[in-house]
Amino acid sequence: MDLLAPPAPRSLQLLIAPPAHQQNIVTRFTADLALAGSVRVLDGGNRFDVLRVNRELRARRRQFYSALKRVQVARAFTCYQLVSLLKQTAGEDKKPTLVLNLLTTFRDENVPLPERQRLLASALHWLDQMAHQAPVMIILHPPLEDDPFLKPLRGAVDQQWEFESPRTSVQLSFF
Repeated sequence: MDLLAPPAPRSLQLLIAPPAHQQNIVTRFTADLALAGSVRVLDGGNRFDVLRVNRELRARRRQFYSALKRVQVARAFTCYQLVSLLKQTAGEDKKPTLVLNLLTTFRDENVPLPERQRLLASALHWLDQMAHQAPVMIILHPPLEDDPFLKPLRGAVDQQWEFESPRTSVQLSFF
């Protein structure tokens, strides 16, 4: 995790990490960005933990209250809400943005696949617009092998990182 820095200026980045690592990375990035200025968190999976960010900022013992006030959180529960949120956010002030679990909202089987693909293309457009103004980092859980939304997403980003889940060790028996 020390190899990663908060999002680079004017770029669209993708980070794929297992849930345990993801929480630590999101907490650290949010705290770092909040101490430097404003940060926007767009949560597509309803997993952003403000309490962890609160604890991280308290542990650093610097500008706790003012930094916490600079964290703006918005949640989307459907692919329609996410695209609307991205469209609205693209026209707002320039601030670094973390987009969490973007693809979760596009896995809703109640929405036909062609419609979800169209909405993803729209979401990628708005993310690109946002990335021209300020850094944007998309953070995902490891996707399924046959995820139809991952390929377009990978093609739209400027830089990407992927962490693998640690493999569990098996104790071999001599008998």
